[in-house]
Amino acid sequence: MQAITVNRLGGPEVLQAGEAELPIPGRGEILIRVLAAGVGPWDVRLRSGAWRGQLPYIPGAEFAGLVVGDTGADAGLEDGAPVYGYPGLAGCYAPFVTCQAERLAPIPAGLSVTDAAAVPVDALTANQGLTDILAVSAGDEVLITGAAGGLGHFAVQIAHVLGAAIVATGHARDHEFLHKLGAAAVVDHTAPGWPDRVREITGGGADRVLACTGASLAGAATAARDGATVAAPVRRELPGADRVRWRPYHGQPSGSRLIRMAPWFDDGALSVHVAARYYWQEAESAHRLLERGHTRGEVTLVVDEDLAATLEL
Repeated sequence: MQAITVNRLGGPEVLQAGEAELPIPGRGEILIRVLAAGVGPWDVRLRSGAWRGQLPYIPGAEFAGLVVGDTGADAGLEDGAPVYGYPGLAGCYAPFVTCQAERLAPIPAGLSVTDAAAVPVDALTANQGLTDILAVSAGDEVLITGAAGGLGHFAVQIAHVLGAAIVATGHARDHEFLHKLGAAAVVDHTAPGWPDRVREITGGGADRVLACTGASLAGAATAARDGATVAAPVRRELPGADRVRWRPYHGQPSGSRLIRMAPWFDDGALSVHVAARYYWQEAESAHRLLERGHTRGEVTLVVDEDLAATLEL
C-alpha cells in the first residue's frame, strides 16, 4: 500500500509517500480501512527526533475508518462499521491500520468521520486529566492553560460538562472562542504578568490546573495556589515544585472512555474544532502548520480519495 513514511528523522520534508506493507491484524486486533487521521504535536515531536523505533515508520496515532471484513467479529463490529481510535504512536497516515479492540469505539452519531479522526488522543488525554487526576466535579474551579489548542479546547468543554467554573488562558484572538466553549473567564497568556491576573480572578490562585502546553508550565505554576495540583500531559521540566504538586501523565488509549464520551458528542455538549484538513499526501504541510504554533483546535489528514474529493481537497 501507499502510505506516508519517515525514513530519517528531521524536518517536515522527511514525510514522504512511499510503499509500505499492508498490516496484518494479530490476536485481539481489528483491521481498519482508514478514512482520515488526526495530526498532533506528538507526531511532530516523534518525527523531529523523539522516535525510538525502527525506521522507516508510518506516523499517526489516531484514526477514523471502517472495520474490514470479519476482523471485528469478536468485538461485535460488522464489516464496514465506522470506528475511531488510538492504536499507538504510529501507523495511521496510511489506508489501513490495525488496532486492538479495546483501543477503538464506534463513531458517535454526532461526529463526522473527518472530525472523529481528530478526537481520540486529545479528548482522551483531556478527560483523563480532568477526571482521574484532578477529580473535577460540579462547583470546582479549574484553570486550563493553552486552552484554544487541540487538547485545551476539549478540556474546556469537558470541564464545562462536569459543572466546573473554568478560567482559561489563550491568545486574545481566541477569547470569544473559549467563552463559547464554556470558559467563565479568559486571560491573555501573551500579556505580561498573566498569572497574577489568574490569581486575582481565582482569589489567590487556582486549586486545580490542567497545563496543556509546555510553554505555559511556568505560568501555570505561578497562577496556582500553594499546594495546588497541576496535571501536565507534556514532557518538559516542571517548575515550582516547591509550591505545587505536579502530576505529569500521558493520555492512555481507551475505547471504553470514548464510548462514555459519545453522548456528549451526540447532544452537542462536546464538539471538535478542525482548523485545517489536508489530503494525506500533504502531510508535510500539515506538520508545518503545527510547527508554526497557536493552531486553534485540530488538524486532520483525509486518507480516502473519495472522501477527499467530496471535501474538494
